[in-house]
Amino acid sequence: MPTKKKRIHETNLELSQSVPPEVAVGTDIAVTVKVWCPSGCDLRGGSVTVRAADETVATAELTECHDGHSETSGLTIKVPGELGEYAWSILVPRRKVRGVVHKRSALPIVFRTVPHATSLAVWGNPSPVVMGHPFTIKVGAKSSGACELQGAQVEIHDETGARIGVGTLGETPWVETGALYWTEVDLAAPMKEGIASWSVRFAPAAQKIPHDGSAAEFSFATVRPPEHSVTVKVVEKGTGVPIADAQVRVGGHRASTDDSGVATLQTSSGTQDIVAWKGGYQSPSMTVAVTEDVGVQIEATVIPKVDPCRPS
Repeated sequence: MPTKKKRIHETNLELSQSVPPEVAVGTDIAVTVKVWCPSGCDLRGGSVTVRAADETVATAELTECHDGHSETSGLTIKVPGELGEYAWSILVPRRKVRGVVHKRSALPIVFRTVPHATSLAVWGNPSPVVMGHPFTIKVGAKSSGACELQGAQVEIHDETGARIGVGTLGETPWVETGALYWTEVDLAAPMKEGIASWSVRFAPAAQKIPHDGSAAEFSFATVRPPEHSVTVKVVEKGTGVPIADAQVRVGGHRASTDDSGVATLQTSSGTQDIVAWKGGYQSPSMTVAVTEDVGVQIEATVIPKVDPCRPS
């Protein structure tokens, strides 16, 4: 009596989207595995396995069917927390479906793990600062993977590269950011007048999950100690009505006018540019030689409002 010939079908395997060649350490990769038989067999109910050498990394079941393909409803691959290059395989084992044997199928996936990126933010730095006087800035660091960065250090360096300050990131992220860990750093302004450009550096070498370092720059103006006061009164041209909440700048110093339209600023001796501005007004700038306490008045012109409905 002749032996019945065993029916054997091929099994094809692909991913709905490829695994990136570089993946941040410790992250998850969500993929959908598609499996099909050239003869159109329904392969749902079978399993899919992700293997790293002799270790099973993840498993999923073929539960969906689209366009003749049996698919996983979701397969999450956990990436190792160490830096390196990895060659894994996605496997569909040999399986008998309604009397038909379907061959084992394998798909290699190759990727390299890279550190998480970090970014820095600097805020709250005053400008200008009196030469040699102390001031404080806020520095925040954030991981691209929203990792916890508390306890890591940030360093402040001047233009020469010398370290002039250090801070330790706190336990709690900045409000409404979720993952911006921050600290305050006390500094002292340089003993020279002008614009200082300093940098913040972050090298999270002690983190459990590898991270790249990052750097950011910030600048501020340094000025000589104030010797005189300049009182600026801002009024509406033609009416003399005081303008409150106008911004006034004398040299590098700024202030806002009070209800009487007056702002008083402390500044050093020398020729100072004086500027005032407020929305809806146009005002001239002036230059004053400050050799003693001085008062000036700026007349601001009202800018006519344009009626969009009126033809020009």
